[in-house]
Amino acid sequence: MTASKELIGTRPFKYRYLLLIAVPLCIYVMENLTMLTFTKGTLFTYFIKPLLWVGVAYIIWLLPRVRAKGPLRLRRLINWWAVNCAVFYILLMVICGMIEGFGRSPYNQTPLGILMNLFFLSAVLIGEESVRAFLINHSTRKYPLLMIGVIALFMTLLSLSFNRLIALRTSIDIMKYIGEYFLPSFSNHLLVSYLAYLGGVVPAVIYLGILQALHWFSPILPDLGLISKALVGTLCPIFSLMFIQSLYVREAREARKEISKESPVGWSVTSIVSIGIIWFTVGLFPVHPCVIATGSMKPMIDPGDIILVKKTDQTEIQQGDVVQIKRQNFYIFHRIIDAKEEKDGVKYLTKGDNNTAPDTELVRPEEIKGKVIYVIPKIGWPTLLLKDQNTVAVEEVEF
Repeated sequence: MTASKELIGTRPFKYRYLLLIAVPLCIYVMENLTMLTFTKGTLFTYFIKPLLWVGVAYIIWLLPRVRAKGPLRLRRLINWWAVNCAVFYILLMVICGMIEGFGRSPYNQTPLGILMNLFFLSAVLIGEESVRAFLINHSTRKYPLLMIGVIALFMTLLSLSFNRLIALRTSIDIMKYIGEYFLPSFSNHLLVSYLAYLGGVVPAVIYLGILQALHWFSPILPDLGLISKALVGTLCPIFSLMFIQSLYVREAREARKEISKESPVGWSVTSIVSIGIIWFTVGLFPVHPCVIATGSMKPMIDPGDIILVKKTDQTEIQQGDVVQIKRQNFYIFHRIIDAKEEKDGVKYLTKGDNNTAPDTELVRPEEIKGKVIYVIPKIGWPTLLLKDQNTVAVEEVEF
């Protein structure tokens, strides 16, 4: 601790401080200069860049450190605050996703892809947050709030694409970019910078690590519009920042420990269960639910019933199974009553139990997406009431 105090304000310390600003800037410039083609490849993205950040983190680890502002007795509590803030953010995103919809992740979900992304994210996250914590805790002695804002702005600019910024032309494009990208990013970096101010590297890594793990490794993600992205991305970190600040002031002033006894496990379990329900609903598991809108399978399945559909392949299909058939952009559920050998392979004749005649079109094996394994009566009626009745034309549905 004494050594770190002696270094602050000296020329060697200033050089190191400037170096830790210059290195992230150099990495940013290398990524955004179009003339540097080697930075656009896999080698730079997944190996050179992570190694550079690991090197930065190692250099910072060797330097004398200044302890974070938060007292040691509150350090564990600050870490849990970071967990709760990340879970709160995820829950809001999931709720918005339930309203606006979900989309498939654009990231590589193969085992090799996950390992490469994990190495990339871990190295960059630890490196960036080591720089943030060092800069904040060595520059917030006189004007802490100002320096937290300045460093948050610096880290925000490093996270934005320079090429995308210079491509903005109209005022509408600029406003959209500010609402969708800049303000959410700046708000998030303000919260992370405050966490680093209170607890150092660990709470900042915890908060961002949870959010980035969901973003990179979840097979589905909320597909939000501009307004939702701007509101959730901006207001959620700000509210979390205000919440943590009020808790910290109270804890630091009154030295209470009641809050530290509250278990954050409930928040974490709620988040995991919510995400699991969403994954189950959109069909990422072998079994997924569907709401039935027509009466073609009465009396087995009535309108408003929820059925559980098990994904299946051709070898598991048998006569008598009630199967899920994809036709263009909608699904029907009918029973297989016969299998017919055609020149291009086996095709199935299907019929609704409540229909007077079989379906006119034979079903190819690849059109069968699963078979019904269980029926839950009536609980799907709220979904039917909320669903747009014009989604599927009547003439496209077989009754």
